Amino acid sequence: MIPELAQTPYQITIQLEDAMSTTIKYLNRKVRPHSSILDVGQLNPLTELLINGNLKPQITNTEGDLDVFTLRDDVKYDYILYSHTIEHQFNPLHTLLELKKVMTDKTLMFIILPRRGKLLWCKGHFHEIDDYRMKLLLERSGLDIVSLETYKAWRPWYFYFTGFKPILRLFLEYNAYYEVRLKQ
Repeated sequence: MIPELAQTPYQITIQLEDAMSTTIKYLNRKVRPHSSILDVGQLNPLTELLINGNLKPQITNTEGDLDVFTLRDDVKYDYILYSHTIEHQFNPLHTLLELKKVMTDKTLMFIILPRRGKLLWCKGHFHEIDDYRMKLLLERSGLDIVSLETYKAWRPWYFYFTGFKPILRLFLEYNAYYEVRLKQ
């Protein structure tokens, strides 16, 4: 494991609070209370909000390096939450194929990631995935997109006045919420 990737990356900022609030509202519309959820990645502030929120889900987090981990296929989940993780992986196809093992025909996977214009791609991401690339990746892994919603990713107002790229972020930076299921 690369040491800097093993450290907790969560610094609570206005941007993170806004993204988590939007995600909680989204999931409250989509997820049944007391469901089982596999949260891809380590325990994080979003997971904690879900546990302490209205849905009262049973949440399990994955362990280890997502580029080489394996899942047993004897435990199935109602939902899989794959939030702001896929863009940080070397091999997201491997992860999607492993996640398929714990899905049933009724399981829904929520893949949430930033959507930015190409001028705003982030060096901390191994992949910037637009709709075209997401469709190809999911098709390759045997998954279908049920729905896609986008929400503006807001930063503090003063951020947008700090240069050319921040001004572009005002118009080009969103979070994409993909709802995915097994290919029928």
